[in-house]
Amino acid sequence: MTSIPKIPVDLYNYTLPEDRIANFPASPRDHSKLLLFQNNKISDHHFYNLPEFIPAHTTVVVNNTKVIPARLWFLNDKGQKIQIFILKPIAIDWTVCEVLVGNRKKFKPEDILVLEVEGLFLKVYWQNRDLNLIKFETNAPSILDAIEVLGQVPLPPYILRDVESSDKNNYQAIFAEKEGAVAAPTASLHFTDELKLSLEKANIKFDEVTLHVSAGTFKPVTAEFANEHEMHAERFEVSVDFLNRLLDGNSGVVAIGTTSMRVLESLYFLGEKVHLGILDDCFVASTDAYDTRFGNISTREALLCLRDFAMNNGGYVKGETQIFIVPGFEFRIVQWIITNFHQPKSTLLMLISAFIGDAWKVIYGHAMSNDYRFLSYGDGSLLHGSKNISF
Repeated sequence: MTSIPKIPVDLYNYTLPEDRIANFPASPRDHSKLLLFQNNKISDHHFYNLPEFIPAHTTVVVNNTKVIPARLWFLNDKGQKIQIFILKPIAIDWTVCEVLVGNRKKFKPEDILVLEVEGLFLKVYWQNRDLNLIKFETNAPSILDAIEVLGQVPLPPYILRDVESSDKNNYQAIFAEKEGAVAAPTASLHFTDELKLSLEKANIKFDEVTLHVSAGTFKPVTAEFANEHEMHAERFEVSVDFLNRLLDGNSGVVAIGTTSMRVLESLYFLGEKVHLGILDDCFVASTDAYDTRFGNISTREALLCLRDFAMNNGGYVKGETQIFIVPGFEFRIVQWIITNFHQPKSTLLMLISAFIGDAWKVIYGHAMSNDYRFLSYGDGSLLHGSKNISF
């Protein structure tokens, strides 16, 4: 067995001035800038130009997760603010959730906090304080209904402004369908219904996976080397119908965002675990891509094994992926990625480096010199991978 490569994190550092971080999205969304990287060449465009660059019959894979207003503000009986930031549901009906608690010391084990607006209330109390588990109660039809009304859009920590009413729409992709994310799959934020229609008219196919983006996506890398970083895990779901369409396609796969890429590239390892008879809990560990037990069957064989597994398990593959994509990773499914410009020394920037090599430095230098806007509400890119993939 092998481990994650020992790569210095400082190799992925660059200077990002605060004024280059976008605080608001472009309007319309598809008028944001688009950097195209193909055949080692860079050119500048806008997102509405996408149909010109993606080959016909290509499959574009989006993440259909929906961002919930995961930040809730309560007051204790002394009037002190306590923030409950929802990380993920533990109970299927969201009555029990894992959370982060701001001003935690003021939220005592015996406390019951209440947030009420116009007769709608949400109560919260500790289920297990040591495990950061809380329990919700509400008079709304569901906990998610209450959160939708009472919660606040969870803008990333680097957007240094108050949340505005426009963020509820702006920080949600047009593909959003399945509630569960606490951060947006931001590459999708550039898409409009008009752009999607233009791509479909160009014989480009859309398909969907689900990965509920967690707050871990913003977790800073404080380790000196990549292999010392504890990678976050995120919940995902794909259908057997999706796997069938993926197997039937023959013209390349475009991942819209790093979240879609994480799901897609995880599928290979899940399929190989089925092949080896060791798939127990549908979990992809951060070290799996560097484990010498894996990588011994083709992508098609792995996907066929996973399809058989899905057919025998209700038509879906549901689990968690902790996949850690750094240089040395072998891509087996994704040929192109649409993605924004990421934070220095982040796992997402390491992923981009794994996909296109050291060209990321030239690309980011070009973006910085040509007034591209960075991070979640910023501009984006269409990058062609360094490996030609077919399966």
